[in-house]
Amino acid sequence: MKNFQSLVEGSWVQLLPVNLTDEQKTLIMSTKEEDKEVKKSLMENIKSEKELAVEASKLNELVAYYDNLKLALELKPEDVYSLISVNIAEVGAGEYRGIVNYRVGKEHKQYRFPKSEITTFKF
Repeated sequence: MKNFQSLVEGSWVQLLPVNLTDEQKTLIMSTKEEDKEVKKSLMENIKSEKELAVEASKLNELVAYYDNLKLALELKPEDVYSLISVNIAEVGAGEYRGIVNYRVGKEHKQYRFPKSEITTFKF
């Protein structure tokens, strides 16, 4: 199963699993000032290992799928929509499940698919 993520509309990455050593896990949890720079470098390295560029054909498919998901949100013309993130797992050829996190105005909402009710978080 492939996993994809978008933090910006029209831009997608494939998420890859990254296996960490016990030493790396300990470093990530460290709050020591002397570990700060090494920890930052490790986090950048992990990010580069876990994100893979998406092929053009798959990118077009994901963009089209997301555009259809936005229609399911039933936004009103006056709604101010902003994407937080979309996480998608490909469970079959062209078949996906996942979650859209977004804001309408100041409200954080979630849409899980397939089949979902929108969940709203008020702060």
